[in-house]
Amino acid sequence: MKKGKHLVSLILAAAMAAGLTACGGQTAPQTTAASEGTKQAEAAAPAKSQEKEEAPAGKAEVTLSLNHVGATTHPYQYGSERFAELVSEKTGGRIAVEVYPASQIASGAKAIEFVQMGTLDIALESTMAAENFIPEIGVLNLPFLFENADQAFSVLDGDVGNELRAAAEAKGFKILCWMYNGFRDISNSVKPITAPEDLKGLKIRVPESQVFLKTFETLGGVPTPMAISEVFTAMQLKTVDGQENPSAIFVNNKYNEVNDYYSVTHHIFTAEPLIMSLDKFNSFSEEDQTTLLEAAQEAAEYQRQLAIDSADQELQQIKDAGVNVNVVEDMSDFKAAVQPVYETFKDQYGALIEKIQEATK
Repeated sequence: MKKGKHLVSLILAAAMAAGLTACGGQTAPQTTAASEGTKQAEAAAPAKSQEKEEAPAGKAEVTLSLNHVGATTHPYQYGSERFAELVSEKTGGRIAVEVYPASQIASGAKAIEFVQMGTLDIALESTMAAENFIPEIGVLNLPFLFENADQAFSVLDGDVGNELRAAAEAKGFKILCWMYNGFRDISNSVKPITAPEDLKGLKIRVPESQVFLKTFETLGGVPTPMAISEVFTAMQLKTVDGQENPSAIFVNNKYNEVNDYYSVTHHIFTAEPLIMSLDKFNSFSEEDQTTLLEAAQEAAEYQRQLAIDSADQELQQIKDAGVNVNVVEDMSDFKAAVQPVYETFKDQYGALIEKIQEATK
């Protein structure tokens, strides 16, 4: 089946599933913001093509659909394509993965809901969306949980990550790997952010996550949850003063046209789980299950490095666009200010927080 026909079938199935849910009077999970994926510089493409190998020829016995929100030049796409290549190589072409970028099928919680329903096979989605279905994953959205990406992925590839994977399985999902979204910074149209008090009264768009809402409330801001597709217009119309996201979002969504200030705060690190239905995963042989996990981890390591390497380029692009960029070198005041956030979620995430803090000592 050609990809175009497959996409039409998936979209029709998704529409029918959504219609059935609506007709049944059931309430779908609250849709969170999309996983914030965007374009990366075209310069990243050669890094991908140099490593790309030809997939084995032959008709696939099984074709899996993989949806993500990034554009075709985003590391999400490169990581997804690498996963598809590796799966094909390792299975002799028996299993194929068709990648659908730019939310062609769905985004955010809706994409994970489609995985749950069997309409979509695999979703590369945000921890904010995932916590709607796997509450334990919300711990990863806490501020200043990680100091750098290596530390974060050491935790996610270790015992804590395994515990979160087990929590996902208990809810009917299989986390194949953790890809890179990035450290989040703050931009706005009013002033540079150098201390917590600078956020007082500022209307900041945040994802629809309770942890994000509480974090910016605690810092004195006025957090406004909304979908990523609405952010540019909201800032243009002054509905919000600014937003917070990894640098790739700012660059590729052209927020420099509506925000004059970009403050490097790295207040929250966000990973991107590659999620599959546990029933779908269990439909494969034990050997193929191992292959899918190995291919996913190899693809994740490739994607992580690609995304990390492009971060400095993105910050320079922001400066070149005429935006006032400041790096907050000492975040101790911010860290002290958000301690009440940890108290708020202590009952829910306390044990996981302790394990993460112990693992990052």
